[in-house]
Order: sequence, then structure tokens, then C-alpha cells
Amino acid sequence: MVTLFIILYIKKHKSSFIKTLRLLAYNKSFLVKLVLLLTATLLVGKIALSQTKNYQYAVKKAGSSIGEIMLTNTILGEANTVALVSNIKFRFLFLFTATAKEEVVFINGVMTSSSLYREQNGDKKTCLKTRKTATGYALAINESKEVDLNISSINYQTLSLYVNEPILTQQVYIDKYKKLLAIQKISSHQYKVVFPDDNFNEYFYQDGVCRMVKVHQSLFNVQIELQKIF
Repeated sequence: MVTLFIILYIKKHKSSFIKTLRLLAYNKSFLVKLVLLLTATLLVGKIALSQTKNYQYAVKKAGSSIGEIMLTNTILGEANTVALVSNIKFRFLFLFTATAKEEVVFINGVMTSSSLYREQNGDKKTCLKTRKTATGYALAINESKEVDLNISSINYQTLSLYVNEPILTQQVYIDKYKKLLAIQKISSHQYKVVFPDDNFNEYFYQDGVCRMVKVHQSLFNVQIELQKIF
């Protein structure tokens, strides 16, 4: 309807409209300024519409801090991106260090890509990249040839567990295991994910945000605690 009114207005004032366009065409500096102004307006609009939250977690073993996790969640239009960087350092018979970088991108609630990169004691341990294809998803391990995953759609991924409580979600895609795993509800705002190697994590939520994760491993247990959101 608005477009129709614009067309009718231009037809009614055709001669004045053409005259104005000619004047603008001669005044090149004005056109340049107009283009710059419109570009700046669009950029400011995009920034204003974007929402970013940072989550800082402490990683603790037996009550002592052994590392930190920084997670960033950015929402821009239909895109929802979650990125994580972690650094862990502790002594277990010998000095153990681990760093990780993870990222997942959702468009309209559907995962389009995810990546996982981990190092242990300075050596590359894991490099996984998952991307959406026309028929499902493909996975590249250590930048090798992609293999198809028998998964049609992913709406919830490992990093989603930190920023969105899985109230109505029953499965989560775990990059490390290259598959969807069940989310078990233990009690109100408490969930559990059991991995194929029988290790498991427990997730505790408050106001929709993960406040604590209890990591149960065969060799040791750690606790991930939310410190602040900014």
C-alpha cells in the first residue's frame, strides 16, 4: 500500500521530481554526502539492533581455581552466534594445560556451522568443523575431507547449554562425539548429559542461564561456576 502511494505521488509530480533529480545529479558532493549519511545510518542501525552478552566462568577442581572460560553470545537479526575460549592449567602427576576455542552459529534457530579446536600441552588435540548442507550436515576432522552426518537438523548445540536452559529441548549436538545426545531432566532447572564414554555433565540454571556445570570424568571431576555476566 505504501509503495502504491509513492508511485501515484511520483506520477502526479513527475516534472518536479525529474527536475529535483537533475539538480542532485549536478551536485555530486551532495550525492556523496547523502550516500555516506545513508551508509552510516545503516551501520548505526545494525549496531543498535545487535545484542551481545559476555559470560565469565571459573573452572575449579577440589575448590581451587584451575582455569577460566569466557563465552560471548551475539544476536544480530536472524543470526545467533556463541563463541567460547577456555584456558585450564593444573598438575596431575605432571603439569597439564588445555586451551579450547569453540563457536556455533544459528540462523532462525537452525545451526548452520560449528567449530571446535583444542590443544593439550601445546599440541593440537582436536579440530572439528561442522556445517549445514542441502541434505543435512557435513563434518571435517583435522581439516580432512568432509563426511556426511546422519543428522537432518540441529537446533541446540554444546554452547547452547550455557546461554539457554533446555526447558523444551530433548537433544543436544556434541561436536566432540559428532552426534545428538539426550538431555535428561533431573529436577527443576537441573539437567544431565551422558556421553558415549559414560562420563557425564550436570547443568544447573537460574533465570534461564547456566550458573554451574559439574563435570564428571573417570580420572577427575571439575566444577564450572558463573562469575559474572557483562
